[in-house]
Amino acid sequence: MRVWAVANQKGGVGKTTTSIALAGLLADSGKRVVALDLDPHGSMTSYFGHDPDNLDRSVFDLFQHQGSVPEGLPWQLLLSTSHERVSLLPSSTVLATLERQSPGQNGLGLVIAKSLSQLWQDFDYA
Repeated sequence: MRVWAVANQKGGVGKTTTSIALAGLLADSGKRVVALDLDPHGSMTSYFGHDPDNLDRSVFDLFQHQGSVPEGLPWQLLLSTSHERVSLLPSSTVLATLERQSPGQNGLGLVIAKSLSQLWQDFDYA
């Protein structure tokens, strides 16, 4: 699995739009894509038809295990999208509280890598 990260500290510069466009282009070329929405606003999650304010589970759940990721958890969080080759790890507004809820917690920086390592055989891109 290849991982592409679209990141910038500044808001409103097109991170979500770029990520959605990349996911769509890759999927249209036959690639299997998992899109991660790590923005507490949940714009990508909304774009793909899910309400980030009313989800039972989200990418936030990945960070609730002291830096480890229970086997199978990323699969439990995946949601379908309007594109059959794109799956979504959705955001929720509670992500805005992650730093405050996890001060000094070791291993948080590796949670995404650990999560993707459980999905790598079934997706071409993240």
